[in-house]
Order: sequence, then structure tokens, then C-alpha cells
Amino acid sequence: MEAAQREGASAPPVQQQLPYTDALPYYDREIESVPDMRERVEQEIEAEKQKMRYDPTTLLPPAYELHGPLAEEIARAQREEKLDALDASRYQLPAPTKGLKAPEEEWAQSVQNAEVQLAYMDGRLKNIELLRRYGPNVWRLHNYDQEAMVELQTRAEKDAQEACSDVNRARKEAQLAIGDKLSTLESRWASLVSKNLAIRAANITAAAETEEYRRRAREIQNELEQLDAATG
Repeated sequence: MEAAQREGASAPPVQQQLPYTDALPYYDREIESVPDMRERVEQEIEAEKQKMRYDPTTLLPPAYELHGPLAEEIARAQREEKLDALDASRYQLPAPTKGLKAPEEEWAQSVQNAEVQLAYMDGRLKNIELLRRYGPNVWRLHNYDQEAMVELQTRAEKDAQEACSDVNRARKEAQLAIGDKLSTLESRWASLVSKNLAIRAANITAAAETEEYRRRAREIQNELEQLDAATG
């Protein structure tokens, strides 16, 4: 990762444009080998997320919201309340309670109820006949539409998976190419650092030896001067 930071300015641009600042997960392995590296990476990710201009969760589709009777029915089921019994009175043909002595209004209501029941049964028979005639073809057409929708969604899913694979493949190729260059530059950098240290150590040694030679030269010069003075 340090090598990536040193070479980040001169690295070739990645052809695949990604929505976030991309790392080198296919190349970096320091997160698994260096102690406390994962915690440092998580902190850097959180800091980077704070700088984003949008929240990544806004890219997700909105959650499905229930409304109307369906929401009320689900709420009833969550409360574990029993379902109201079906009103079966409309399927009955009760006669007036007082029989022939019943007032005309009750008989009119019974006759109206019978007419409604008859109309309902007539409509039901017609619907059954229509279903018998046209239902199979309509159902086959419905199945055909469903199969076409499934095929369309399957194709869209496959295309999305292929696009995702292409992105990951491009990222891997780019990162491995950059990683090889970073490894080469890091090796060169380490070699140059070692050479610089060796040169610095040699300079220090040479300076010390030079100073020692100068000291000995001064001592010899002093001895020669003393000998010249003694013989003169």
C-alpha cells in the first residue's frame, strides 16, 4: 500500500470508470499480513465515505410499501386476529317469518332477494360457460406472456452478471498490471535506498579514515620538524 501511495501519481489510468475511488484488492495482500492493517483500512473507508457527494444506499430501489386493504389485512394477520366470517346470508332465500300473513313489504324484500340470487346464479353460469369456451386459450396466452417475461428477466440477469464480470475482470487486469509496475518500482526504490545507505556508510568511513590520515600526517610533520630542529 505504501508503494501504491508513492506511485499513485504516475500510475496509468484505469480504463474502466468506477463510481468510487478504487483500491487494489487483487494486488494488495498487506491487509492479511500486516497487524492492525484491517482496522486502519476500515477507518480510511469510513473517512472516505464521509467525503462522498451521495449516499450509496440511495442507489438501491425504494422498498415496496403496502397500502389500502392489503396493508390492513397484513396488519390484522400480524395482530393474530381472526378473519371475519363470510356473510352467507346473501346466498339464502328466507321466506317472511309470518308466512302468508306477512306484510307486503317483507314479501317484496324476499322477492327482491330471490331476483338478486337468480341474477347472480345466471351471471355465474354465464361466466362458467365463457370460461369453458375461452378460458383455456386465455390461460395459454397468459402462460406464454409469463414465460416471455421470465425469459426477458433471465436474459437481463445474465447480461448484468456478464457486465459485472467484465468490470471485475477489467479491474483485476488493470490492478495486476499496476501491481507489477508497483512491485518493480518498489524493488528499485528499496535497492536505491540500500545503495544510498551503503554510500552514506562508505562516506562516513572514508571521512573517518581521511581524518585519521590527516592526524597521522600532522604527527609525522611534527616529528620531522622536531628532528630538523635537533639536527640543526
